[in-house]
Amino acid sequence: MANKLSASLLQDLQARLGAEVEILTEKDSDRFHEVAQGWTNIGRETPGAIVLPLTEEQIQKTVQWVVQSSVPFVAKSGGHSEWSSIGEQGIVINLQKFSGVEVDTATQTARLKGSVLSKEVGVALATTGSFTALGNGNTVGAIPYFLGGGSSVTNSITGYGSDQIVAARMIDAKGRLVEVTEDKEPDLLYAIRGAGQFFGLVTELTIKTTPLSALGNDQGVIWVGAFMFPLERAREVAEVMKPLMDDASHATAGLIMTMAPPPARKPALVISARYTGNPDDAQVAYKPLYNLQPLMTSGGAVPIQNTSDAREMLCAKGDYKRFGIVGLRRFDIESFLKTIEVWKTLVDKCPDAINTAFNFQWDSRRPNTPEFASAMSLHDTRYWQNNLIWHTDANSRQQVDGFNDESIQIMRGSNEFEYADFQNGTRTGPIGLRFRGPGKLDKLKALKLKWDPKGVFTKQLLD
Repeated sequence: MANKLSASLLQDLQARLGAEVEILTEKDSDRFHEVAQGWTNIGRETPGAIVLPLTEEQIQKTVQWVVQSSVPFVAKSGGHSEWSSIGEQGIVINLQKFSGVEVDTATQTARLKGSVLSKEVGVALATTGSFTALGNGNTVGAIPYFLGGGSSVTNSITGYGSDQIVAARMIDAKGRLVEVTEDKEPDLLYAIRGAGQFFGLVTELTIKTTPLSALGNDQGVIWVGAFMFPLERAREVAEVMKPLMDDASHATAGLIMTMAPPPARKPALVISARYTGNPDDAQVAYKPLYNLQPLMTSGGAVPIQNTSDAREMLCAKGDYKRFGIVGLRRFDIESFLKTIEVWKTLVDKCPDAINTAFNFQWDSRRPNTPEFASAMSLHDTRYWQNNLIWHTDANSRQQVDGFNDESIQIMRGSNEFEYADFQNGTRTGPIGLRFRGPGKLDKLKALKLKWDPKGVFTKQLLD
């Protein structure tokens, strides 16, 4: 049973950590508001306190204290997770003061610490002539991204984010600092490669890096472009996109987005396209789209560490945002067109959700599959419905979620073998859709019972 978070308890924590560690309790202060803010207000609660440790030792002492004191807690890194929030009875261990990335070119690895952000990792690696699997959000915490699977535009080259994990340092449910390596804890390494949030607080990851030359050019770039069409041409565009997305002879990837882009806010179909290889070949790969004579086109080579910069507005904090994600076996044109009608109804009924985009994501080539087994089970998935849900009125919450659920259900269809759930995108629904494969879920549940039987780090895998 959780203890009441009293002043005397917090004084005890301060004494253990030292005066240099900031513990925020004044909920009306600008400092508390600044640190408490996250990417989304969905599920956002006000914690009893926010602790900002400076070192790994202080993080460990904080975890030991919450376990001994029966105080619930969550850890916060980049702040994009809707689960990094807790109410008055608990604390947030905010890692923003413990951060860093160290690149080892000799071993082609990098050590990531604490709350280091994805953009910071990308820049540090690029300066050494390397890259790794990173997502589309510059301000996403890199460690949680890797632990939860981590999809990337380089999936076909690198595999998923979790496939890059070589080793970790993790504080377990007893407050012990555990070295997670293939030699010392191979089963735990298996688990954190795709389900890492559920076994402990990971303070450090060692990940593989890949030479920039693997991108297929000498400049370390990816071609990034956009094609805009009026929404009434959706069927025509979808019929051209289907064979393009299935053509593995060209390394294309991207999103077909149903949206109302600013400033005009006119509903449109926007293809956010990427091409890996010689950027000059992108014109050939996307020729079928150019032939449709879009309203607008853009495109050019961008250094890989900067490929997400154009999406900076998506990293804005606040409002009500989440992703609706389902992994798919194929692109069904009729289902896709039905989701467009759902989107139209959504923005008509909920004008505050005008920033919402229903997206179909593809990669023309399958993800690179590592030689080792892990919790990750999405290497057979290269298509996704990946909706960005974004509204500003709290009263729209239920209705907006309903339209998103309708869209996801349309794309799923009725055959459960046709789809998969992404573990970094949901913590509800059948857990077997997140961790698929013979024996995988049973193994993860057994490891959860070994490392966190009381659910200190969420109750996931215990039910």
